[in-house]
Amino acid sequence: MRVADFYEASKAADRLADKWQEIAVVRRRRGVISVMAVGGIGLGGLITELTSGSLPLLVTGSAVTVGLAVAGRRKDGAGGRRTQLGSRSLAWLMNGDHLVTAFRDAKLIGRDESLMLVKAPRHDGAGWALTLDLPPSRKASDVIGKRESLASALAVDEVRLIVERVRGDDGHAGRLALWVGDADPYAAEPVPSPLASAASWDLWRPVPFGTTARGAAVNLPVVWTSLLIGAIPRQGKTFVARLPLTAAALDPHVRVIIADGKGGKDFRPFEQVAHRFIRGSRETDARRLIHVLEERAADVADRFDRLAEMDDELCPESKVTPEITRDPAHRMPLTMIGIDEIQNFLGLDVPLDEDNPKGKKIGQRICELLTYIAKTGPAAGYSLILATQKPDAQVIPDGLRGQLGTRFALKVMTYQASETILGAGTYKAWMDASKLLTSHKGVGLLLGADGETELSAGDAVTVRTHLLHIAAIRAACERGRALREQAGTLTGDAAGQHDLATLDATVAARLADEVTISATVPEPVDAELVHELPEVLALLADVIGDDEHGLVPRSELAERIGWEVKTFGEALRAAAGVPPVGKRRMPGHDNPVSVADLDAIRTAIHGD
Repeated sequence: MRVADFYEASKAADRLADKWQEIAVVRRRRGVISVMAVGGIGLGGLITELTSGSLPLLVTGSAVTVGLAVAGRRKDGAGGRRTQLGSRSLAWLMNGDHLVTAFRDAKLIGRDESLMLVKAPRHDGAGWALTLDLPPSRKASDVIGKRESLASALAVDEVRLIVERVRGDDGHAGRLALWVGDADPYAAEPVPSPLASAASWDLWRPVPFGTTARGAAVNLPVVWTSLLIGAIPRQGKTFVARLPLTAAALDPHVRVIIADGKGGKDFRPFEQVAHRFIRGSRETDARRLIHVLEERAADVADRFDRLAEMDDELCPESKVTPEITRDPAHRMPLTMIGIDEIQNFLGLDVPLDEDNPKGKKIGQRICELLTYIAKTGPAAGYSLILATQKPDAQVIPDGLRGQLGTRFALKVMTYQASETILGAGTYKAWMDASKLLTSHKGVGLLLGADGETELSAGDAVTVRTHLLHIAAIRAACERGRALREQAGTLTGDAAGQHDLATLDATVAARLADEVTISATVPEPVDAELVHELPEVLALLADVIGDDEHGLVPRSELAERIGWEVKTFGEALRAAAGVPPVGKRRMPGHDNPVSVADLDAIRTAIHGD
């Protein structure tokens, strides 16, 4: 080991002062050795010159020079240059020190900190997995937030890296589970849906939905919840929406209602089993959808009246049970309402009453009815499947979106669109569907937002959905129609009964009041969400300590939240309204740097 190596290692570890005496001793010893070696070589050369002439010295000197040149070239690269051709590769699985180095390079642990392997690297499916503990005070959530930096340090694409916190009795806030795929896990051929070959399906069971990157099966619960699907065009949104609808078609005790706002052939196979089927989003189609939803809303209200009269053994919790939904005598089958391109209906700005042009619009009425059904219907056996390629808060209002307990976001263009689907605060919690690749069709983030199902209400799961072609759906619907004919449950449009029920005047009046109240009375919301901060302030609130005051370089604050300095400065001025301070001389900086006022930022955060 050279003295320079010892010196640099001690300096890098911030222990230069502790090691200085040792370095001085090594330097003195090496100095004495060097002087003696040079003196010995010089004396030997002089004796050789006097006794044998210059030829032996020239031969020996040339051989030594060539040897040193070759050794130096091999060490430093061609021409003595440090830069070399090649690329970094994943090496941490072979050597745990590389993993520690990667965490340090990603600034996830300090220079003097290390990691503890709870479970050694092992091959798991199509990749490698391990479990590790971070140093004390280091949080797993911080590592998850810097997954891209860790992927860079490990020399892998971030789609191949899964970083999860280990929860429950076997985990803690500093324990991580890492998985690195041998290849892009979403680039393989999609897995065919088991529904394609299923003879029937019980919708009380979760629906086969897809697989994770590690190959684990993901099932989608549809009872007690509703589903919102959002994506940009041609990312597989329609394919995803048809999965739970196909499962519903295979259950003869489920009533299926479909409105295809696009009007193509994607949902035509369901005409064989659908109690109500609407194709297109013209005004006449939207008005028929209103009548269908009013019919269903009246059924929801009627079900609750009848559930209230049932004895506790049959209906123990004022909710439908499998026995109730399968018994035709109770007239309460599970009912699934699927609407594709929901924005085409909700955005219809046509007066509901033609004689009152300034009155309520058709889109507003549809939104009111859907909100009522989504809010009160799950306990009565109703589920909504809503899909849109325009995930916008103005298109799908908060009152309706907040009642949809399960969310699935495929590729979107912005993090704001991702939050519209997954919910407020998901971007801050590192759930962002805009980071998904366009080439990964059918891949999205699945989140249970209401805690009513076994889906996690805190962490989204990246799912590659099953593939179910329209030919397989048509065959499944044919089986579903045969099952309904055998069970005597084929009703509505599929049975040729196209007339809608006429609501009793009393029922219609009661329904109008309940629907209007449900759609206009806001749900109680968390006080933290009422004062919604700009993104930059929300991020700064977590990284600025209570004891920090005065001026700080903007570059330092930008680094804390992982933003570019220029973008950070623009966000502070525009979105957050924090006044600029200008440039100041700061300790540790040779030239004046742009600074921010911590007290002004704290005032903007708290709104004081």
